Amino acid sequence: MKFLASVPIAALLFAEVAAADPAGAVLRCDPATLIKRIDGDLKAYHNAGNGTSYEECEIPLAPGAHTISVCYDVVPAGAGPVVIGGVCSENRELAVNAEAGHTYRIKLSFRKEWTARIEDVTVTEADLSYARATDKPKPTGSKKERETILILQATPEYAFLTLQKGVPQGKWFTRDVYGGLKPFDYSTKGMPGGFHVVRAYAGDSIAVTNGKLLTGSIFVPKFVVPCGDFPVRVYEDIPAGKVLYLGHLSINESPPGYVGEYSDNIDAARTYLRAHYPDYAERLEPAKYRIMKETEVCRGQGTDLTGTPLGLDN
Repeated sequence: MKFLASVPIAALLFAEVAAADPAGAVLRCDPATLIKRIDGDLKAYHNAGNGTSYEECEIPLAPGAHTISVCYDVVPAGAGPVVIGGVCSENRELAVNAEAGHTYRIKLSFRKEWTARIEDVTVTEADLSYARATDKPKPTGSKKERETILILQATPEYAFLTLQKGVPQGKWFTRDVYGGLKPFDYSTKGMPGGFHVVRAYAGDSIAVTNGKLLTGSIFVPKFVVPCGDFPVRVYEDIPAGKVLYLGHLSINESPPGYVGEYSDNIDAARTYLRAHYPDYAERLEPAKYRIMKETEVCRGQGTDLTGTPLGLDN
């Protein structure tokens, strides 16, 4: 279990939550959830974290009525200022009548006044596994043999997007602290034609984790952060020796932040490659992906990139 630096030392003394009883119910937590107590029990304290520090919770609940005291902790993890403050000043008291075999999730919203609610996600999350991925054998072969080329288009052309390695788990993609992929033709004025061509390696799992709208100078960008319900395309376990098309991400300002939408035009990408990287053009093929959510909280800071969820609950 991970904790942010702001958690009091005394809070670290409670024991790790035991595995859920199949005869009971399960409580899970969205990023930034801070459980103060369950049915008055301070030992139920749990800080889920957010961003790179987020870790999905799995708390067993006995069948029957429960009261859960909820707060939030969104101390920044390298994401900039937090308009809503680091930790909430007033708890929310949530009630749930747990049924055996059901899964419930604490969901937070930071639009205007912050709110918290509990939803029954037994059906919507039935096919998701939050088990930790076992260590996979490292791909064999030389670095060159393990190489794969990725191409992603962005609109507007001055949108510079960061493709970053991370870990898929359940419905979440948690980006690595490091692991950003550098495009071939980076420019402070944007990418030629909006196309990002990057090099990845077999076994990587990647997604667009942030971006900048460049205004002609690297020193005055407008930052864009996928968060909340934005449907992130996650490309898992990239194969070796491929040239893969990741799609076209359009970004538009929608104060106080941005909206984003994915589409596909592989022919436009192939035309670009023929003109600039002809060795890759005829090898281009669409990449497989899974729609997931980022573990960043929408902060209302003007950097939020949101969109309509595809196949995900809000």
